[in-house]
Amino acid sequence: MKKKNMSRSLSGLTSGIALSAFCLVTPAHADPVKAQVMHWWTSGSEASALQVMVKDFNANGGEWVDNAVPDFESALAAATSSIIGGNPPDALQFNAGTQFADLAQKGYLTDLSSYAETGHWDKALPPALLKAVSYDGKVYAMPVDNHGENWLWVNKKVMADAGVTMPEDWSGFFPMLDTLKAAGVTPIAHGGEAWQTLELFYQVMMFRGDLDLYNAIFVDGDTDKINSPEFKAFAQDFKRLTNYIDAGSPGRKWNDATAMVIQGKAAMQFMGDWAKGEFTAAGLEAGKDYECLLGLGGKDHFVISSDVFVLPAAKRQDKKAVDDLLVKTMMSPEVQVAFNKVKGGIPARLDADGSSLDACASKGYKAMQDPSMQVAGPEISASADRVGAIQDAVSEYWNTPSMSAEDFAASLTDAIEMTAE
Repeated sequence: MKKKNMSRSLSGLTSGIALSAFCLVTPAHADPVKAQVMHWWTSGSEASALQVMVKDFNANGGEWVDNAVPDFESALAAATSSIIGGNPPDALQFNAGTQFADLAQKGYLTDLSSYAETGHWDKALPPALLKAVSYDGKVYAMPVDNHGENWLWVNKKVMADAGVTMPEDWSGFFPMLDTLKAAGVTPIAHGGEAWQTLELFYQVMMFRGDLDLYNAIFVDGDTDKINSPEFKAFAQDFKRLTNYIDAGSPGRKWNDATAMVIQGKAAMQFMGDWAKGEFTAAGLEAGKDYECLLGLGGKDHFVISSDVFVLPAAKRQDKKAVDDLLVKTMMSPEVQVAFNKVKGGIPARLDADGSSLDACASKGYKAMQDPSMQVAGPEISASADRVGAIQDAVSEYWNTPSMSAEDFAASLTDAIEMTAE
């Protein structure tokens, strides 16, 4: 998935802009159904996973024209500009949730409800994910994966060489980090970008068992909970983790941090399960070379996020043939299994055959069968404006040594109140 800085509301970009016609001259019927697809999957594992989808599309009479944009913010800006300018590609990548809400509400996206009804998406998708691709009772996006955001990836050899094991609960986490640090190991590989720090913020909540704090911040906007002793204790632990990362963290990309764990330069990384694709690409085996955890002390949860594709509503010749083949490919249970085995996630569809998934993916897929373990990710449960404001507050706290937990609580309270709906 490779999550990134959360975009703000698109209303300012779409307001007052008229959608013009986009015409694509269609070749003769014997020629392939050509589809230009815009996405941001550019890391090694992501590019390899994409080829699963491309090959299936082409094998079924299509011609996939790749339009890769190297980073999320650029991709989102290019996608939005192309849609509202009336000259979009045939499919564009977003994250599930609020990122494309304005576009859907303003009529820029194709209503996929008929495909969803025919394909029984209401039974195949987790309820939170179906809700995240729907607006006003209509479905507007195709989820191709289901990424757990709150995984901890652990190099087993590094841990063994340092003589440590993963603790049973959070109370033993810092003593373990101290031992690793004393052994000359970087305990936690972290990419010091704002989106990664935001992820770490709520990943630590899950590992501490602070689901109530997560809901207060990202779901309910409960500022009373933020100004509580419980939140202060969490905030202090979160800030304490800055003592266990290396000096090269600022600006580091997520996959470069993952490489530190793969290469044994760091013991572990908190990151979504797209990181597993990097372990797979490096030839490491889940359960043997590395360990994957969703929580400590039996407090496992699966924070849901998803890569989705939308189909712009701009008119073009033979659009239905393109849309039919794109939907058939992207929503195929078999394609989703094969794609996610390389990508690192799990199929978005819960009716896919998960018997061939590896140990980590099987753990995630099993978790997704239990509604009590499902947690809607921030971009699903909160507005883009709110998540962006929270991200700014979290980044400031993480990067300002003198900032206290009380100061952070006040900053976070302001972020939530100023984005109240």
